[in-house]
Amino acid sequence: MATSLKSLFKTVLLTSLAVTVPIVGIRFLGGFEGSELAAYDDFIRRRPAETPDDRIVIVTISDDDIDQLQQFPIHDGTLAEALKILESGQPRAIGLDISRDVPHGLPAGRDRLTQVIKQSETIITGCLLSTANHPGSPPAPGTPPGGAAFADFPQDVDKIVRRTKLISTPAQSNKRSRTNHDCNDVRADNEIPSLSFQVALMYLEGVGIKPDSTATNEIQFRQTVLRRIDPQFGGYVRADAPDYQLMLNYRGTKRVFREIPMLDLLQKKVDPQLIRDRVVLIGYNSEVSKDELNTPYSETRNGSRTMPGVVVHAHAVSQILSAVLDQRPLIRSWSNLGEVLWIFAWSIGSGLLAFYNRRLGLFLIGLVGFGLALWGICYGVFLAQGLWVPFVPTLSAVILTALAVRVLDLASRSGYTQAIYEQIRDQVQGQGSSRDRRGDYLENLVQRARTARQGQTAAELLSLGTEPLANATPEMQALYQQIAAQVKADVKKEQSVKQTAIAQPRNSSKTSRIQNLLSRAQETRSAHSPDADTGTIIESHRAENNRAVEEPHD
Repeated sequence: MATSLKSLFKTVLLTSLAVTVPIVGIRFLGGFEGSELAAYDDFIRRRPAETPDDRIVIVTISDDDIDQLQQFPIHDGTLAEALKILESGQPRAIGLDISRDVPHGLPAGRDRLTQVIKQSETIITGCLLSTANHPGSPPAPGTPPGGAAFADFPQDVDKIVRRTKLISTPAQSNKRSRTNHDCNDVRADNEIPSLSFQVALMYLEGVGIKPDSTATNEIQFRQTVLRRIDPQFGGYVRADAPDYQLMLNYRGTKRVFREIPMLDLLQKKVDPQLIRDRVVLIGYNSEVSKDELNTPYSETRNGSRTMPGVVVHAHAVSQILSAVLDQRPLIRSWSNLGEVLWIFAWSIGSGLLAFYNRRLGLFLIGLVGFGLALWGICYGVFLAQGLWVPFVPTLSAVILTALAVRVLDLASRSGYTQAIYEQIRDQVQGQGSSRDRRGDYLENLVQRARTARQGQTAAELLSLGTEPLANATPEMQALYQQIAAQVKADVKKEQSVKQTAIAQPRNSSKTSRIQNLLSRAQETRSAHSPDADTGTIIESHRAENNRAVEEPHD
């Protein structure tokens, strides 16, 4: 038992450790980031679509609206009229995801839009934060100081939006801006909320829920903590997350939010009850606007990966409201230590599978089943709890560990076969002196063969004792017979060669040549039937005698 545990430790635990360490190192260096994000996208796409969130309404400006109104971009006066109609429906918040940094339409329309925004307590206007390569875009005219909210979304290297910002600050830009505004003010204390976060705050305040901060300076609503992600969150290694960010927990690709065409709103075809006490977002939903964002979904609309920016904002708002009011899980992950232990545990499991399952067919089936179980657990916890655990590096560890343990096990078993061969060879060569030893020796071989099936090394097999032969399995008996037959054939061949060498006189080259000729003649005779050879020789002698009698004497 102690020997078996020792072999188990050497073969499985050490192999798992040797595989896990480099895989974890590669992961933390970013080697698996792309594949991990692809697996994350796959989990997002496979989730069933959730029920529509009726707390959010989207006023869309489609290509049809643009064609009917003959306006692009939408004019300031038209936008002011739409905002007045929405306010009459008493929503809790209105988010304007439309840039108004330059006038569009008549000056009177611009003045009216400014007055509507200035007098409203529910309208939040979006802006773009300044970055190193962009000077930023100001909010709509009439926005009070401190009333702007940015509409930016962080994008990964592959330009896909998987995260959302709650609070951020403008960055110093290499390009000069025409105007100074809140969204390009690089003061360190100039923290600006996102458009989605600001309208979500206004909705929650309407039901008496206000934000608080935890001891770690994280935002909390009652029992719900919005835990910020770090650059190594989940499958990320170098995520650009210096500000307050969350993973964006999409609800699905289908119509999970009510959409109202701008033209229907202007023509007052919308029931005010659809707007009351809701979050209303206004934005483009047209091809010409180019306000499209890449998402984890492979086919969002018209076979593309894109989703209108205003719809992405709606998902970000819904994520916060659902987490606080419905206890919908936010996407979270383990610590680095937890992920390392997770990978190591699965590596050990696959090593045990290979160690105790030595039939090739069953081993392959077990390995495939192990991989499917890993995928099922990763997807299951992501679906039920929003927990993002490592899948690709864990699967790599599972496959490499299983193959490594199997190779080591095969090498070990080849060693014990050679050991048995040597033992039988010694016994066959010395069996004339003590025939009684054969029983004990065969019993010892059977014990070695049985123990070898349990993973013992050749060195350990040679130190085993004996046990009754009756306990040997047919498989072990067959193994012994096969090796014994090979040993006997090899020993017989060697003895024949030795006997031939002894029969040859060492001091006579002529005698050696004669002996070689006789040996070849003997081999030739042995290839034919003994009776046939003998008859041929007798007939030859008779013929010679007859010729001798008939010949006359001189």
